[in-house]
Amino acid sequence: MDQDVKLGRIAGVPVGANWSILLILVLLVWELSDLILPSYVPHATSAQYWVVGTASAVIFMASLLAHEVSHAVMALHEGVRVRGITLWLFGGVSELESEALSPGADFRIAVVGPLTSFVLAGLFGLLAWIAHPAGATSVVAAAAGWLAWTNVILGAFNLLPAAPLDGGRVLRAALWHHRHERESAEASATRAGVALGFFLITLGVLDFIAGTVFGLWLVFMGWFLVQAARAEATSSTLRSALGGVRVRDVMTPNPVRFSETMTVAELLDSQLAHHRFSTYPLVGPDGHLAGLTTLSRLRLVEPARRAQTLLIDVALAPEQIPVVTPEEPVVALLTRMGTGPGTRALVTEAGQLVGIVSPSDVMRFVQLSLVRRARPN
Repeated sequence: MDQDVKLGRIAGVPVGANWSILLILVLLVWELSDLILPSYVPHATSAQYWVVGTASAVIFMASLLAHEVSHAVMALHEGVRVRGITLWLFGGVSELESEALSPGADFRIAVVGPLTSFVLAGLFGLLAWIAHPAGATSVVAAAAGWLAWTNVILGAFNLLPAAPLDGGRVLRAALWHHRHERESAEASATRAGVALGFFLITLGVLDFIAGTVFGLWLVFMGWFLVQAARAEATSSTLRSALGGVRVRDVMTPNPVRFSETMTVAELLDSQLAHHRFSTYPLVGPDGHLAGLTTLSRLRLVEPARRAQTLLIDVALAPEQIPVVTPEEPVVALLTRMGTGPGTRALVTEAGQLVGIVSPSDVMRFVQLSLVRRARPN
């Protein structure tokens, strides 16, 4: 999930928002200020509706963030690295770089999010009860009541036993504990996610036929659940095939290296005829990794400047690309490769470039692994 807006870090975890969250924020502000609050408190001023409505929408986004932060903090406590937290159209997502090592840890990471939403619902409910008698601030009471109910709904919906919802992960943890087999438990949770998605799509179509526009939202949400559940099933298959596999086993060893002092013109004129790839690792005089450039970056250099522009001038620094060691698990690498240019990862040992890993390298290994596991009829 792309973070179009960086919001900083919480507990060391990068936090950001996708542009789609702005759509939800605008819709919430309009719905609260023009529809919901006036229906509960008909005699307030327009300014009160819009001020309280805007504040409530922002607080709801903060509630979504608190839900995801609780997942991240618990994951870190259980020894699971967190890549980032992103708010987007359907709420939020905490991207974990690895999986829980036990059913208990899996359960705790999953359930803490809905529990956080329920705690927030209780706090907003208490605020609504306290603010209700104060007639002049009854709009605040109505907004607090709305925040309480939306957090209840958020927590309850996420507890539905279907992946990728939190409840699907709770189901996975329970089945994992019962069956002592993670892959089977995950397959059951993802099948439940697909089933729930198709149920919501069917319900949404019927609702739309009955004349309710809300049905379109259910269809959209159901479609997302189906796609996300299927993506988790694919990810589970990959993790199963790559269990115990190291980067050394899948990398292309001894990749072609290019000097950091080579010019763009030299590479384009004399090298590309021999090398038909689009990612170029750069090394210094001592052989240490200096950076990485790509064909797409070279295209940005104007023809008149290519003879004077060094490859290192249009390269990414090592800290900007996925750099791993040969002994790192491939499963841990997969979550990082999508952030690198060309989705490649560079493999170093004692600072020396010893290999390169591409998605095709990983998929080739997975396909061979599945073929070897297949049994003749």
